Amino acid sequence: MLKAAIDRNSPIPIYYQIETDLKKRIIRREWDKNQQLPTEIELAKHYNVSRITLRQALAELEKDGVISKQRGKGTFINSDPAPYVNNLSYTLISGDRIKQQPYSIAATVLEQMIVTDIFPDVYEHLELKPDDRVVYIKRLFVLNGKPLAVGRSWISAKIVPDLENTPLINNSLSQTLQRKYRLHANLVEDFMEVVRSTQSECNLLKCAYDTPLILIKGTSFFDDNQPLEYSNTLWAGDSVRFRFTMHDADDGFIIGP
Repeated sequence: MLKAAIDRNSPIPIYYQIETDLKKRIIRREWDKNQQLPTEIELAKHYNVSRITLRQALAELEKDGVISKQRGKGTFINSDPAPYVNNLSYTLISGDRIKQQPYSIAATVLEQMIVTDIFPDVYEHLELKPDDRVVYIKRLFVLNGKPLAVGRSWISAKIVPDLENTPLINNSLSQTLQRKYRLHANLVEDFMEVVRSTQSECNLLKCAYDTPLILIKGTSFFDDNQPLEYSNTLWAGDSVRFRFTMHDADDGFIIGP
């Protein structure tokens, strides 16, 4: 390999310098597509860093879709690199936003039922009474065999008759709401925070216990500001990266398409 261009006096983190250097070498075809990268031990020795630092750089490259890890085999250059990027400006129904990406993301319905004993914030966001019936849908989103997110949605049963017994069109909640119920959201309010994973979430997302997850809670609304859906989606923090578009406004910046 060529000499590593790492500046240890730079304010730029070492792992990021390694990530950038490796990406440049891949673009220059120092390694062929689908070729295996040197081992972590070899790369750590080459850059004179710990394996922890080296793994940070590799994790970022994997998020960008530049490389992929194969258990028991090593790390390989992807033939058609594509980053795991989620752009929040596409659709207004939770989970289905990722359907707009140019990647093959599959959704699996895990639960779909009527519930009555739910969290108080669900009733609050949907503006419901405690005895109102709610449809609950839980889905798992997977990209190239890797679990990316677990999404949970709550909708008032009054506006979606028999949804609990209706198969989702292409496992898409937005398609089902639009095609079967003629319901369409015009506004969404999202809140994002980082949380620690529970054991059950780790089992679904195949991540280590206590791994940081990105939680997005959101409420979608009709054009008359009546709530349509309340949701929360947990994203595997080591597999996704979000892109926000910000627009200048009179009182600051707004995020949107």
